[in-house]
Amino acid sequence: MTNRKSVFILICFLIHISLMYSNNIQVSNVRLTGQNTTDNFTMVEFDITWENSWRVVGGPGNWDAAWIFVKYRIGAGEWKHAWLNNTGHTFCAGTTIAAGLLTPSSPFHPTTNPCLGVFLYRADPGSGIFNCTNVQLQWNYAENGLSDNEQVDIKVFAIEHVYVPEGSFKVGSGGAETGAFYSYPYITNPFEITSEGAITVAASAGNLYYQSSGDQMGPIPALFPKGYNDFYMMKYEISQQGYVDFLNTLTRPQQSFRIETDISSPPITNVFVMSETTSPESRNGIWSRTTIPPVPSPIILFCNLNNNTSPNEINDGQNLACNGLSWGDFTAYLDWAGLRPMTEFEFEKCSRGPIDPVPNEFCWGDNYVQPGYGLYNDGYPNEVLIDTFANLITANGGVVRCGILARPTTNRTFSGATYYGAMDFAGNVWELGVTIGTSFGRSFAGHHGDGLLNPAGQNDVATWPEASSGPSLRGGSFIESYTYLDPTISGRRFGSYAMTTRQFHIGGRGCRIAPN
Repeated sequence: MTNRKSVFILICFLIHISLMYSNNIQVSNVRLTGQNTTDNFTMVEFDITWENSWRVVGGPGNWDAAWIFVKYRIGAGEWKHAWLNNTGHTFCAGTTIAAGLLTPSSPFHPTTNPCLGVFLYRADPGSGIFNCTNVQLQWNYAENGLSDNEQVDIKVFAIEHVYVPEGSFKVGSGGAETGAFYSYPYITNPFEITSEGAITVAASAGNLYYQSSGDQMGPIPALFPKGYNDFYMMKYEISQQGYVDFLNTLTRPQQSFRIETDISSPPITNVFVMSETTSPESRNGIWSRTTIPPVPSPIILFCNLNNNTSPNEINDGQNLACNGLSWGDFTAYLDWAGLRPMTEFEFEKCSRGPIDPVPNEFCWGDNYVQPGYGLYNDGYPNEVLIDTFANLITANGGVVRCGILARPTTNRTFSGATYYGAMDFAGNVWELGVTIGTSFGRSFAGHHGDGLLNPAGQNDVATWPEASSGPSLRGGSFIESYTYLDPTISGRRFGSYAMTTRQFHIGGRGCRIAPN
């Protein structure tokens, strides 16, 4: 194998990724180097950094990681997902890379199992700023159907995750939450999940049961992700900048299905495209200029929370959670990113971990709750709640910054963190996931997105449930009082929830099985 200079002409976009300003993740100095025309690969090189990184041995025994993936286009063509090699990547001392394959494979790729991205994380215990320069991912461009002399643009994306280790855990707290899981016949007995094997749902001794938010039927098949196996969960909810990045890689027809405003012809009046309004609704600042290119050219979206003529300013809400998502929007984003929806069980595993439940507990592991009202530094990367003792995100006129509760001196209770370090599992936006309360939800087999959407901007994973039959809402949102929304770990007021429209108290995050 030789590595030689060739006529492969490559143009790289430098892309600054700030999906979640709370930890200020940034990708910079994106470039292509080291093309090998014998084995048809080239190296995608970049620098990456984020704050508040960790790897711990005791307690949760986990770490945080960046899920990194690459998009490319030929000339002015469509953006497509780059298939990486499983090995051959270069990374910094003290770090490691795990290849994220399509497995379990998609019905659309029956003979291939491409690497859709990688997890990059600390190899050794430690904490603080994660900083890695000259990372190189080996891109097998021939597998994407490209020849040696193509002219391409590339973009590199990074999304923070937390690792959730393999192991048993309990669902249901033994409290009085609506629709909570329990071990029949006693509502006060949580149900323990000890494997990925099928689970019987029945009103008979020792079986999983629940009173509402679903059909109380089963079994829950072995392929349905129970949360026993290890997986990665997005550390934060999808941000508004993250959704803008997604929209700006779609075709014009795909964009039209993933926003509310009609963009079929210029000019447009309702420039806040998720709500089809002239001003932000519930603090969703995703925005278009009034003058847009004619069809078929895609439009460019921005963040513009302060509603002036200069988008993408520092206080334009890039780091706010993205609300106003439909199930179609949500699953399209996850498919595009090579992720998948979480299940109800995975929500409880990531929240509670392996420790015994506390009745009626919140995701931070106890019953203390203080709703937070009012904001300082509205729309800025350092947006905070006025009440420093608040730990529930509610009643601020809309969504707030991802990870807003975490501060250098806060413990788990006051940072609102789950056992494994994921943020904002209570309040802000309802978390979309897959229900166990319908037959269509239970048929979910955990397939990952393949990075591609169909021409209508929809996910193309045939085994993911539809909006009318598969969603679950967990964790509450900013819009309801906390006594109603039941933002506890085990609360299932909307554990089975059909949704076909965009709603401004709904968002979510994705997850992925851990690479072997």
